[in-house]
Amino acid sequence: MINLYTLINSQIENICSCFVDHYPEDEDKVYPYVEIKFPNILPHNSYWENVLMEIEVWDNKGTDIREIEGLVDLIDSKLKNLRYNDSFFNVSIQRNTPYRLSLPDPEIHIQRRQLRYIATVYSK
Repeated sequence: MINLYTLINSQIENICSCFVDHYPEDEDKVYPYVEIKFPNILPHNSYWENVLMEIEVWDNKGTDIREIEGLVDLIDSKLKNLRYNDSFFNVSIQRNTPYRLSLPDPEIHIQRRQLRYIATVYSK
């Protein structure tokens, strides 16, 4: 899984700061940022598995959605239909259904979006 986190991070980090699972608790939040999550792995056989992947984008611009929607569009353009192959694994990423969600947040000025994908990982 470390290799998959590294691959996804390399695709997103040049667009926006990203973290695994949640923002570090010992740091003050700097918006916008992205959280990468792999909530479930669906093993198929000993050669490949489907990994459910969630990318959450956070911003604090109140009702101005231009920045967060632009970030979501950029991230989606990098991840949808991504194919990657190296000496450790082969990965194919497809959008899940539904693939783009707006998530409510208890703090009214916080905006959240979630992108959902399925990464098919072939281990070598």
